[in-house]
Amino acid sequence: MGNDLKKLASQSTEDLNVFQKDLEKSFSDRLYLWCRQGGPKGDLVKEMHSVLQVPGWTNIWTQPIANRIDMLSTGVRTPIGVKVFGPDLETIDRVCKEIEGVLRTIPGAQYVVAEPIMGKGYLEITIDRRRAARYGIQVGDIQDTIEVALGGRVLTQTVEGRDRFPVRVRYARDFREDEVAVRHLLVSAGGMDRSVGMSAVNEANPGGDTGVLMTPQQGLHEAAPGHVGAGRPRLQIPLGEVADIHIVEGPAMIKSENGQLRNYVTLTTDRDVVGFVEGAQKVVDEKVTLPEGVHIEWSGEFENQVRAARTNLFVFPAAVLIIFVILYLTYKDLADAGLMMLAIPEALAGGAFLMAAWHWLAPPVEFSVAVQVGFIACFGMATETGIIMLVYLRDAIDKRGGLAGIQSLAELRQAVIEGAVHRLRPKLLTEGVAIIALAPMLWATGVGAEIIKPMAIPVLGGLLIADEVVDIFLPVRFYWVRRARWLKLHQEAASQELQVEGQ
Repeated sequence: MGNDLKKLASQSTEDLNVFQKDLEKSFSDRLYLWCRQGGPKGDLVKEMHSVLQVPGWTNIWTQPIANRIDMLSTGVRTPIGVKVFGPDLETIDRVCKEIEGVLRTIPGAQYVVAEPIMGKGYLEITIDRRRAARYGIQVGDIQDTIEVALGGRVLTQTVEGRDRFPVRVRYARDFREDEVAVRHLLVSAGGMDRSVGMSAVNEANPGGDTGVLMTPQQGLHEAAPGHVGAGRPRLQIPLGEVADIHIVEGPAMIKSENGQLRNYVTLTTDRDVVGFVEGAQKVVDEKVTLPEGVHIEWSGEFENQVRAARTNLFVFPAAVLIIFVILYLTYKDLADAGLMMLAIPEALAGGAFLMAAWHWLAPPVEFSVAVQVGFIACFGMATETGIIMLVYLRDAIDKRGGLAGIQSLAELRQAVIEGAVHRLRPKLLTEGVAIIALAPMLWATGVGAEIIKPMAIPVLGGLLIADEVVDIFLPVRFYWVRRARWLKLHQEAASQELQVEGQ
């Protein structure tokens, strides 16, 4: 089976190539064929959206799995939705259309749709009791005819093993196809004649429903007119003569939530979702006046990002504090731990700079939870490279017996330069390996790329800036800290050194 499919696929490909070559050969002077090359993200979707337009309909482009996840988590099929709650469907529909018109004017809003509250046709039969009494027809007889003709009536059931199947009697489709056919259904003026065959059915089903299987005596109506005598054919009246039959519009679905009527305004955006929603909320509050009893709620995928941002308000300080505590426990020196922490704002600036410059290379990246996690990772990697530099600087001081063994500021300066410059190669190798390993993540494609790429941008940007800053400025800062300690430790020598520097 698999070989046959492969042969069929290869044959189809060959036929397509032959067809294309024949076209190019026949119309080479007037026709040029080429394969469409995909452009930046979103080009194909925009092209399809401009072509696939149906009057009265609006397209919303999303992925099937993402659509299901959004629907299950937030109740909205799109990343952003506005829930409108109100007392009646007409008011809700009017407010939804107002919000739709306002949201369409906001830059970045895409595929804005107020879900229409569409009606559904229902067959409504209203029995006219006066006309029914004029013909001597009881309301129950009319209802029995409607039940059997349209809905069907269960007479008995058949047993097949452990399964039971009802036997239902119903008019053929031609007699109930539309409202005109229903108007011509015949209702017996003296009631449905149940005397024929009913006794046999009752004998076959003695324990059946007495409301369905009636005896001949129960089938007679005392209120029947005198001209309907025994032995005469029963007078049959069209259902339209004793009832008003017409199609009415009713709701196809009534949506509710928490006991209130509800409808949606759905949309997407190509901007930062949280920032867009904050701006859209202000615009809607200013331009849309909500009637009494109506309120709106913003829902969608951005709710998860808002909750994650609130969590990060605690995670960011906790991460920085943990890094500082680990550094202090490692070096037992507050000054050295503080020097390492200065790499964090430098890494933050580098990540923000690369994110701002990224739109020149590729489509811009939204400030999502993945980006925030990338900044946290960037802080850790920036301090990691600073630790390597600090280890060599401290080692250069220790080789000379510490600050007590250093006799002059010139010797201290020489030790710092030795630790910073003579050990530059291993530091650059360590930094380069991290940068080279992260670079391919910027152009990741496929499953998970929407998480990997936003996370890698701040990490790589922070490393590119923080590494240079650490290599250049950390030795200078370290020297000034050790210089202050050396001057305090060698007060007499310090005074002489200061006099020499002053001369």
